[in-house]
Amino acid sequence: MAEDSKAFAQAREAMGRHTIPELIDLLESEDVRTRFLAEMCLRDATST
Repeated sequence: MAEDSKAFAQAREAMGRHTIPELIDLLESEDVRTRFLAEMCLRDATST
């Protein structure tokens, strides 16, 4: 389970390197995990 948490944290960190326009584009992804991470990072980037 710790490996899952670590993988998630790494994926979130990597997604957080995208610009706001890139994150907005990623919200249209067919992959649910990509959309979820993009939304989290977009909220982080805009402090909402």
